[in-house]
Amino acid sequence: MRFRALLVVALSGGAIVSAHAADQAVPRGPSYYPGDYHPTSIDWTGWYVGLQLGGAFGSASWTNPFTLASDSLHPAGILGGGQFGVNWMRDSLLLGAEADLAGMGLESSVPGASFRSRWLSLVTGRVGYAFNQYLVYAKGGAAFASERAQVITLAGTAADSATTTQTGWTVGGGVEYAIDPHWSARLEYDFVDLPSHGVVFVPPPPIGALPASINFTIQKLVAGINYRF
Repeated sequence: MRFRALLVVALSGGAIVSAHAADQAVPRGPSYYPGDYHPTSIDWTGWYVGLQLGGAFGSASWTNPFTLASDSLHPAGILGGGQFGVNWMRDSLLLGAEADLAGMGLESSVPGASFRSRWLSLVTGRVGYAFNQYLVYAKGGAAFASERAQVITLAGTAADSATTTQTGWTVGGGVEYAIDPHWSARLEYDFVDLPSHGVVFVPPPPIGALPASINFTIQKLVAGINYRF
């Protein structure tokens, strides 16, 4: 009788060990190690900060108020800066908000005119769709940038607009890839439209200052990296 009891206990123990081993061997089975990273279940919810680097390509056009000539310039330059934001996720749908600030060397000149912009900031909302380790998103909102233009008057002197801050709107989108539970990399494109207002070209005396309207747009392409808290 005692032998039979020992045999039953031994067989039961062997069955439990075998079942435990089989469960561990099943692909994507239950994890026995809290904090394990499963790339098929990324949660993008929360705050993040990051850096961006890329290029900016612009278009600036206006009518010279002194000569009535049409000036059209296409400034381009390197852009780099940072961003921070927050995401809310429900199933695969993502909603978010983000603000960024980048310095840039956007400038161009032609005979009789020059233009430059030194910084750009976007404040946007985001909507996206997440799958596996990827997030595809669209964004839109407000845009702010510096601008400064210079023209030549009929007298051959330079009239400068001084540096002003212009406001406008932006739309864009991108794709982001989760490297691990905290780090992700992205590629993003944005179109920015900044209808200029309050621009005044001021030449040396005795010529008086004259107002002008500058049509300024920017196309921005950047790669970025984010850290999610």
